[in-house]
Amino acid sequence: MKKKTLCIMIYFMLLLLVQPTAWALENESGETNSFYEELAAYWAPTIYQDVNETYHVRADFMTRFDYDGDWRGDNNWENLMNYPQNPSVYYSVRETLTHYFIEYDFYYPRDDGPINLERHEHDLEGCIVVIRKDGTEFGSFQLMETQAHNHWYQYTNDPSIASGSDNIDGPVRLDRHRPEIYLSANGIGTDAGHGVKAYDGGAANGGDGIVFRYSSGNSVMPDNTAGSYVQSYDYALVSMDELWDRRYDTGGAGHVYNTFGYFHGDTYSNSSCTLPWTKDDSDDGPLYEGIYWSDPAFFIDTHLNELGTFSHEYVYNPYYSHKITVLNITSCANKDTFNDESDVFMKISVDGYTHINQNHWKDNQAPKNVTKNVYWGKEQAEFGDQYTEEFSTIYIARPSGTQVKIEVLDKDGTSGDDTMGVLVCSPAPGETVTWTNAYTSTGEAKVSAVVYANEE
Repeated sequence: MKKKTLCIMIYFMLLLLVQPTAWALENESGETNSFYEELAAYWAPTIYQDVNETYHVRADFMTRFDYDGDWRGDNNWENLMNYPQNPSVYYSVRETLTHYFIEYDFYYPRDDGPINLERHEHDLEGCIVVIRKDGTEFGSFQLMETQAHNHWYQYTNDPSIASGSDNIDGPVRLDRHRPEIYLSANGIGTDAGHGVKAYDGGAANGGDGIVFRYSSGNSVMPDNTAGSYVQSYDYALVSMDELWDRRYDTGGAGHVYNTFGYFHGDTYSNSSCTLPWTKDDSDDGPLYEGIYWSDPAFFIDTHLNELGTFSHEYVYNPYYSHKITVLNITSCANKDTFNDESDVFMKISVDGYTHINQNHWKDNQAPKNVTKNVYWGKEQAEFGDQYTEEFSTIYIARPSGTQVKIEVLDKDGTSGDDTMGVLVCSPAPGETVTWTNAYTSTGEAKVSAVVYANEE
């Protein structure tokens, strides 16, 4: 077969693969994508919600941030008994060539408990449902990750999927095709505070808990929580864009957020609840603040292995501020004692927050003036090769216009890491900065990289 003919065939195969999304984007003219709404509704989880009468069951109904009719963050705790908490779940979708990543987030006006340490205005927990594109309309379920108290838990029914930087925690019960999840009630301890895990089929704590099962989105506030998951209620799906689009509404009193990525509240704490673009699990390997929001493919492919065909090329992902691709690095100096070759790695940071370091790529004994292509997990990356394909791009969510820094270093376990210079830029939204074999500030390394700042 001629090369030109093969390329044309591949092009049309890819076009067919992404056609539903491309059609929706073209015809929605920038508004909420109807296909993604349908996708989120199809996979909307069945929720087993524990309730705790000690802190009033209404505090255990997930709802909208603006359930009280305004976007102030400092009156949601106080308004709990004044407005109905119609059950609502926030959703957002990203799509790669091979997968859909559907995030569901659960908001509560109060996170209450017996001690002040457990109390704060606002609570937001979440889960990610990973769907493989298999040629059917909505794909097939592959795995799910849930969040409880800033820790991630991994669940799948596929025995071929293996642990990566994090461990598989168990299987997933399905309500027909929908994953079943458990949300804890207000209170104290590990099984409290609205943490999200896979539902294990057990009875509700204390004998009272309700089921939220998505049907048509006709959401009314529950009026009966008696019995162990006896009562069932519908819930509404709300685009997470409502919160993401307000991410710069910061400043404290009268605003949604206290600072970037932190809800504002004035009861017990003014910024104790984080948004997905600033959340982090401190013990899930080389993944850092907000990465599950901005780059779920990177997130999932780090946590788990043996995922099969798994692309990092996004068809749809508006939820990032900076897209950074490193193509290659050249060592131009021998930094170790006695003119020994450098052990080269890089730190990539945005707004002062590091997202790439020696865990993702490191080249021990890098010969001078030899250019090395960069792929995450390759060469002597300290966390090893976790990834299903060769790629060297990461998507990050920080405020627009902030500084991007790529620092090249020589790894030295005895005397401390030695800098080999930096490249710095602060691109405006929509701007692309390209470095081609650019010398760092000290001239001791060269880097080829592309930084794109997403349009607002």
